[in-house]
Amino acid sequence: MPKKRLKDLLPTPEKVLESRTLKLFAPHLADPRLWHFNRHSLNKAVYIGVLSAFFPLPGQMLLALIGSLIFRANVPMALGLTWITNPLTSLPIFYAGYYIGAKILDAPMISLRLIGRMIADFSLWVLSNGANPFITYRGTVSIAAFCIGLTILAVVTSIICGLVFKAVWRYRTVASWQKRQKKSSVEPPTS
Repeated sequence: MPKKRLKDLLPTPEKVLESRTLKLFAPHLADPRLWHFNRHSLNKAVYIGVLSAFFPLPGQMLLALIGSLIFRANVPMALGLTWITNPLTSLPIFYAGYYIGAKILDAPMISLRLIGRMIADFSLWVLSNGANPFITYRGTVSIAAFCIGLTILAVVTSIICGLVFKAVWRYRTVASWQKRQKKSSVEPPTS
């Protein structure tokens, strides 16, 4: 795996601790195992980060941090992966989650526009004095379908991403090892 490229992309411990929210966890983040770039730590971070990304709350990064602390996973990787759901991808992801939940519970389907409005209303409700979307959309939207679908989507996506990461890491490691073996067997011994 290209460790150097990955290290360049992910934030340093100092950058992570610049966040006001994460400063509360500074004593717990002193463990050097949380910052190691090895197969086990990064693979756990993939599972945790992807799973946390699918929760529709403003505290996705906080969930990823707590998961990293509990399971001793790489903190920057878990935090970075929470950005799978961002302003561009959240609408299709939440729509897919609702679709899965609606199919399982046999609930009525809703439009993309309504999900977009719900996300906007939820953000306004959490961050200011907006209307409570759980009351506003009661009867139109099945919150149970949304929660069940999103949970299933999160678990399945997390497992797939973790297995793909593990396979790619193993492939790159074996390819690198074979390349070194070929190189050492081609070179004539020096006397």
